[in-house]
Amino acid sequence: MENLDYLIKYLLKENKEVNVEKIPEDIVSKKRLYRSLCNIRDVKPISEEYLKVENKYLQSELKNKKITDVRDIDVLGKNFPKNKICLWQGDITTLKIEAIVNAANSGGVGCFIPCHNCIDNIINSASGVSLRIECGKIMEQIGVLETGKAFITKGYNLPSEHVIHTVGPIIYDFVTEEKEKDLAKCYINSLKLAKENNIRTIAFPCISTGEFHFPKDLASEIAIKSVKEFLSKNRDCFDKVVFNVFTDEDYEIYKENLKEG
Repeated sequence: MENLDYLIKYLLKENKEVNVEKIPEDIVSKKRLYRSLCNIRDVKPISEEYLKVENKYLQSELKNKKITDVRDIDVLGKNFPKNKICLWQGDITTLKIEAIVNAANSGGVGCFIPCHNCIDNIINSASGVSLRIECGKIMEQIGVLETGKAFITKGYNLPSEHVIHTVGPIIYDFVTEEKEKDLAKCYINSLKLAKENNIRTIAFPCISTGEFHFPKDLASEIAIKSVKEFLSKNRDCFDKVVFNVFTDEDYEIYKENLKEG
């Protein structure tokens, strides 16, 4: 509680535009306020003391979560030793793995909507402000994260060592062939980055199917096809590639589409 109070007071003092008459007393409201303040924080340096306290707080939060080790997730058809693909349902921020993929936006520095339920916000919130700061430094060089492109950062307070950030296509009316190719690029470019960084285990969320409105079944087909094609030429570079789903609906979609070869 003391660490959380420190973080809230620091962020409030830093951001004069936020007016909070009284810091809430209950822990749930405190956590929500802290997360909101992190979500709206600009990309800028912060004190080492803050980072020390935040890391301590987020690590204590992590200890209270159920962590899943990628080594405990079976590959599909485990009797076939060459298979590398896994299907796992759960919170990607609780997965102990070399790299998770973040479905980012073109700004590349995280979601700025307080406590938004997108995966970009959830990953940044669990990792801490260090992630946004590193993303900011990379984006100064990139400018705009183009659809299908990707970059890599540390995982900070996540159980994953790295985060690979990629931005998927946004669907407004209907899916074009170009949008399908853009989604495939998200998976291919993320795998290329993993290979370049000697990352042998990686987990993908359902890219573009949430706020970006890509049809779930088609997105699943593209994801599976893209990963399988990349693995066909780079199989020895990976131990496991995990399709991470959160909802029961997504689990059934991937389960069915993975049956089809």
